[in-house]
Order: sequence, then structure tokens, then C-alpha cells
Amino acid sequence: MKVIHHSAETLKTALVSNSKDLAELYSQYTKEERRLLEEGLHPGQPSSLFQPVTVHSDSDWIPSHPEDPQDFESFYRNPHRNVLSASCGTIYIQTIGAFGEAGPQTEQYVEWLREYCQAFFYGLPVRWLPAVTVEQTGCSFRINHGSQILQLLTGDLLEFLWNRKPKEAFCIVGITMIDLYPKDSWNFVFGQASLNRGIGVFSFARYDDSFYSKSYAGRLKKQHQPKQGDYSVFDGQYTPPITSTLLLRSCKTMTHEIGHMFGIRHCQWLSCVMQGSNHLEESDRRPLDLCPICLRKLQVSVGFNIAERYKALLQWMEEEPRATQAEAAFPKPTEPFRTAKLWLQRCQDIMQVSERLCHKMLEGFTPLLACGMLLFGLFFHLVSERAAQVQKPDKKPNFIIILADDIGWGDLDVNMPEQRANNTPNLDLMAQQGLRFSDFHSPASTCSPSRASILTGRYGLRNGVTHNFAVGSVGGLPLSEVTLPQLLQQAGYYTAMIGKWHLGHNGPYGPTKRGFDYYLGVPYSNDMGCTDIPGYDLPQCLACGSSEPQIFRLRRSAHKHRSCYSKVGLPLIENSSIAEQPLNLWTLTQQYQSAALRIMHDARERGQPYFLYLALAHMHVPLAPPLTPTTGATHSPSDSQVYAASLRELDRFVGSIRTVSHTEDTLIWFTGDNGPWEQKCQYAGSTGPFKGKWQTKRGGSSAKTTTWEGGHRVPTVAYWPGVIPANSTSSALLRCLCFLQLGMDIFPTLLSLAGVTPPSDRRYDGIDATSVLLHGEQTGHKVLFHPNSGAAGRFGDLQAVRAGKYKAFYMTGAAEACGGGSGAQELHDPPLLFDLEHDETEETPLNVWTPEYQATAERLALWRERLLWDIATDQSVSAADYTTDSSAVPCCEPTRPVCRCLSLP
Repeated sequence: MKVIHHSAETLKTALVSNSKDLAELYSQYTKEERRLLEEGLHPGQPSSLFQPVTVHSDSDWIPSHPEDPQDFESFYRNPHRNVLSASCGTIYIQTIGAFGEAGPQTEQYVEWLREYCQAFFYGLPVRWLPAVTVEQTGCSFRINHGSQILQLLTGDLLEFLWNRKPKEAFCIVGITMIDLYPKDSWNFVFGQASLNRGIGVFSFARYDDSFYSKSYAGRLKKQHQPKQGDYSVFDGQYTPPITSTLLLRSCKTMTHEIGHMFGIRHCQWLSCVMQGSNHLEESDRRPLDLCPICLRKLQVSVGFNIAERYKALLQWMEEEPRATQAEAAFPKPTEPFRTAKLWLQRCQDIMQVSERLCHKMLEGFTPLLACGMLLFGLFFHLVSERAAQVQKPDKKPNFIIILADDIGWGDLDVNMPEQRANNTPNLDLMAQQGLRFSDFHSPASTCSPSRASILTGRYGLRNGVTHNFAVGSVGGLPLSEVTLPQLLQQAGYYTAMIGKWHLGHNGPYGPTKRGFDYYLGVPYSNDMGCTDIPGYDLPQCLACGSSEPQIFRLRRSAHKHRSCYSKVGLPLIENSSIAEQPLNLWTLTQQYQSAALRIMHDARERGQPYFLYLALAHMHVPLAPPLTPTTGATHSPSDSQVYAASLRELDRFVGSIRTVSHTEDTLIWFTGDNGPWEQKCQYAGSTGPFKGKWQTKRGGSSAKTTTWEGGHRVPTVAYWPGVIPANSTSSALLRCLCFLQLGMDIFPTLLSLAGVTPPSDRRYDGIDATSVLLHGEQTGHKVLFHPNSGAAGRFGDLQAVRAGKYKAFYMTGAAEACGGGSGAQELHDPPLLFDLEHDETEETPLNVWTPEYQATAERLALWRERLLWDIATDQSVSAADYTTDSSAVPCCEPTRPVCRCLSLP
């Protein structure tokens, strides 16, 4: 895939022109119109309205049809372009042949097309001519020998339309559900036009989803060639069913081709409905509306008000069901237009809403502050600009990321001082000597999605990882994604990872293929394989090699819980080889610690900066605190001290890393991948005050896998002696204008500190928190989006949105709690809305009829729609392969029980 980039100066020249008269003409646009048009000067940035053109293959239009791009000046000064006049200003549309079974649905479909064109070419009347049969056109036709599909000759149809063109017509466009061909040597053509005569004909036949399948109903079953003039062959001819996809494709084609009638050539500047297309896939990639350069061409031709045009298009997409019986029976299928609808709403925001809100708030704020709070793109621009000005270390620092598994916000003593548990003295000391984040959130609330986002700086809906990978997963984090270690490795860093990967272990998906020079750890969670001396878990899993009757009894007694793995031992991987299988849970921490200290020592000896990613097994079950093996084999699952002992072991591990790295050139960032796994009862951590009581009162968990605070608010500490001011706290809990941080911010922040620029061919969701770390500034995300990570609904869906003290839930339930209850899946429309400043337990939602609720819910919905639109139009979105196969299971010795190996292979 190739992205065609143009500089901002080139795009501005194409839009405005260097000619004085055309520049003066441009200056006549209102300030709001110019603001919208100039959104196209910086395509592809976060929250950008417009995107660059992407070429996916040599079969796309641009590589196969070289032509000079048409800027506004060359369009405007073209003496041959068609110009509207008072006597010739109507667009006519002519249907040719059958459009499905005659009746209300067909009539409604063609009326929808007419109304859409009238909104698109706002200000011009669009009218239908009476339908004609193929026989009435007198055109030649054939049966394609390869496909056995009837086709009409376009040249004959153009002559028919020319003779039928009304005097007051600006143009006449013929549309048909029958395939077309321009001459005998061609296989087919989507359409053909004569621009100087203002006539064109286009077919929607190939817009049927089944057209290219062998079972396509339009293929003639008999091999014969009818005589010319015998139009009976069209009697009962199959036509595609009228679907929402057909309507979307028809609207694109109609407006694209009529746009040519105005002299607008194929767009090569930005992603635009006027882009050429060689095939259906390329046509589907085109957006539904015009880029700023083509919009200016059409606006000058027609003379419409840009805002009024957008309003008309939105009304077409939002139109209420009509009163007639026929219209009520066939409601307009506008679901595929959802992305376009969100885009149009954003256009309106830029042109109208932001200014209106700014004026509304002038009484309480200065104009600069008020508008700055409201403009989405401006906020992030200012954040990135400020981060760029922060003074950074003279040499490349070392980075140590410590990621705890299933840890609760309330597990750190520094977060819950009233408990006086004294389980985390080393982490408490790091918080006192560094920076504690009180409002830090994991990007997702389960393992794989959270880790993928941390390493890519992108939500799961962008990087493709929306739920966990399995023991037998074939794929992993998509290879199209660029990871943090890859970029640091290219910048001269030694990159090493120790611990849980869980982003694909098969073939090219392993850690050493994704940017790490060295790896030691478990390819997935530590409960996804058996061990000889099992750790503490609920239900208590059996040792490797247990008898079938034992396993059967366990499964029966634990049918309400997640099943234990019994067939394959838990592997310990070093680089790309299996070092142990099954591994020893009770010595794993010591192995990790020895490897980490060795890596740090060796890198210092070489004088090389390093990036060390420590993804620990703590606090994920099975827990294996430092007890004797005999005790571990015979322990009682009711032991309430097990979790605390594991927490203390985690803290000692962190303390050993801190002691060795206690220099001014090393940043340690401790955080968690998600909240505690509540269904594990006494072996789960504490969410602190973030109980999600609305959910727990109805049954079900409000922690791991959910979008309640307990599922994603995680304990976080940044420690950098002599650089990060001591005893700092970021985002003092829930101020009115609090700024929030995400695990995804690690990606851009570390790159910024290392002086590395991330690739510009993709969009990111994390933001650079350098100013927060180095100067304690209260900057960060104004809005957080929380995806479903295994509870109710589809994986990855953005089911909760947080802005300041307010948080909205669009779906809840279906996460298992201690005791087995999961709570019913509930869709909330209108959403539940909580004020976290006064209700951190998320117990009592705001009344939907209050002005506070109405204003806030609308604002949060707009933020959510903006991000969904941004993702929907992001051409760098990846898709993960979640297929599984037994051959992908890590296995040291396939011939031995549980794949057991006792020595290095």
C-alpha cells in the first residue's frame, strides 16, 4: 500500500490558487467555510476530517491511468467545462430496463436516489424521466461468452439519451441494472459519458454482492446468442435486490459521474468521491463526499451554501419514516451511511457548533480559553506542541516498563494508606520519590488488547487486537503494526522482554520478531498450561500428568469456572526456543529477576541504552508466592494470605530492579494491564473505592473485562531520580477539569524521550506525557474511551466514555463475579451517566431528565462518534487473525505427555 502525500503548501495552492483573482474569490468564503476547507491542508492527522489518497495495488486507478491532477485554477479556467445557465439547470435521470419487481419498493429506491442527488448538488432540481424498456432504447446487446450475462452497448444508449435530453437539462444520466460494454473487444464497462454533450449511462449490475459468484442468478442457463432486435430475452431478466449496500454504491456512482458533467476530473489530491476506481473494492474505499478542492469546484459551479448543503445531506440520512403505507413498508436503509453521517456532523461542528458554543461560554471564560476547551483538534495540537518544547535529557535514557498482571488500584499501599497493609513498601518509596498517577487507565481491561495498545499506542479497533489470543492461536498482533521496541531498536537501543507476551507466539508473531533482541518468558497467561506443582487458583487445577478420572471430576466440580489446562505443559520460552515445559511456577520470579539484572548489567558494560519490558506473572492466577514446594502442593485454596504474599513478592522484585537502576539515566514506569479478576475471589486484588456498585447490586463483576472503573483504573508510578520531581501526584483525583492518562501514552512518551519520531502513515491514540513526567504539568486526555474486553457485547466496542468527572455507559453486564453471577447484558439508550467526583463507586446514575444529564450525554456521545468516525476512516486499521490450530500449540516433545522436556533442546 502506498500513501500519496502532498505538502500543506501544495494542497493550499491546489485549493486557493496563486492567482490574485482566484485568491480574492476564495477570500469571499466565510471564516467558518474557510476553516472547513483548510482542514484538508493537514490530512491523516489525529481527528483530521480529510485523508490522503492510498494506492493499494497496481490495479488501482492512479497507477493504471496516469493523468495530471486538476487543481482549482485549472478547473476554473477550463474553457470547455459545462456551465449552468438559467435555462439549462436541471439534472435529469433516466432509468433503463427493469429495476426489480415493479412496485412500491422499486419506486421508493429510485426516489431515494433522486433525493440524494438533489441534496448533493444542493440548489439544483433533479428530476426523473419516465422509465423506458430496453426495447424502447433500440440499443444493441449481447450475451457475454465468458460470464453468460446480458450486456447493453453504451454507444447506442448515449445516442438515445442525447435524443431524449430535455431543452432545460444541464445533463441527463441513464442508469440501469443491466451490465454494459463499450465495444466488442471489451469485457465490460461500469459506465460511459460524453461530457461536452452532458450525457452519460451507468450500470449498477456489478454492485450486487453475489455478482462475481458462480451462483449469480443473472447468468443465463442456456448457451445461445439471441438475434439483435429480439428483446424478449430481457423478459423476466434478473435484477439485483435493493439493499442498503446497493443504495450506498448507487449514490456514490451517481454523484461521481454527474460531478464529471461539471468538468471535475478524477481527484488525486485527497480521499474523495471523485477518485477514479478500476474495481469494486477500490470504489467501496472511496468516501461518500468531496474533498475541499473538489468541493470548491462544485460550489463555484452551483453556488450553494456549504453549510446548507451539509444540512440537506444529513436530513436525507436522518429522515424520519414517512406517512404513506408504501414508504412505511420500505424504510430507507441508511445503516451503511453511518460513517458519512458522523463525518457530516463533524463538518457542521467545525462550521457552526464550535463558534456557537464559544460565544455561549464567553461570559465565564476568555475567548481563547473557551474555544480552546471546545476544539478537539486544537487541544491535541497544543498538547503535542507543548510536549515538543519540554527540555529532554541530553543523552538517550534507559527505559524499564514493569507491567503487573490483574493488579487492582487498591493493591498499592500508597493508594490506600488507611489500610496500613505494608505489602508494597518499595513501590510506595518509588511513589514518594517519583510520580504517582491517581487517574491512570489501562487501554483495555484484559490481557492481549491492553498489551497490544501499550506497544502500538493505538486502540484495539485500530491495531486489530480486541480480545485474548489462545494457546493454539495461529496469528497475533498484526504484522502491519509497528511496535515500540521495533522503533527503539532502530534508534540504537538494546531491547529485551521478560515475562508474559500474549500477542501471538507462532512464526513471525513472537517477541524476537517484533523488535526484541532478547526474550525470556511465557507466551501467554500463566494459567494456560499445567505445571507439576500447581499454584493457587480457583478452581484448584491439577498437576500435569493427573489421571483422566481426576480431570473429569475437576471439570464437573468447576463447571461454573474457567476450565483448567491439562493436556499441555506451561512453556518457558527463551528467544524462540522452549527452555522448559512444564516450567516451575515457584522459581519463575527468581529466573526473571536474574535475567533482568544480567540484561541491565550487560547493557551498561556496552554503554548501550536499553529498553527492558518486564511483564510479570503477578498478580494473575495461579499464584505462587515464596512458600515451600511441599506447602505449595498441599495448600488450601481458602488461604487468605496467599494474595498478600504474592503482592509482597512482586514488590520485592520491583525493589531489586530499582536498586540496580538507581541512576539519573533510567526511567522506571510501573503500571497494570487491567484490574483484578474478581471471579477468583480470595485470589483477586482490590479495586479500592472503585466498586462499580450499580453493577454489583445487579450481579456480576465490575472489575477485569468490564468498563467499570475497577476494570481499567490501575496503580501507576513513574520513577526517575533527579529528573522526575519527588513526591508528585498527577491528575489529583477527579478535579473538575482533570486530565487523564492511558497506558497507550507510554508509546509516544518513550519515543519522545528517546528522540524518535513514530511513522506518519498511521493514526495514534496515545499522547506524549513528557511534560507530565518532567514538569508535573496537569495535561493529558480530556476524554477516555473504554472498549469491551470480554464482557457484554462485541469485542472492542467502545462501551464507556469518560470526560472530566463524567462517565457514560452504553452497555453493561455479562462479567463473572466471585460466586458465579454475571449480571444480565444491558444496552443503555440513553446511556447511564455517573458523576465520578461525587460517586466514585459508580452507584447512582444521573437523572436523564436533568439539564446536567442532557448537556453532558450529548457531549460525550459526540466525542464517541468522532472517534468511531476517525477509526472508520483510518486506512491504517489492522485486523488480527484469531484462528486456532493444534499445530500452533508450543510443544517441546510432541511424543511425550504434556509435551514435557526436561532439558534445553
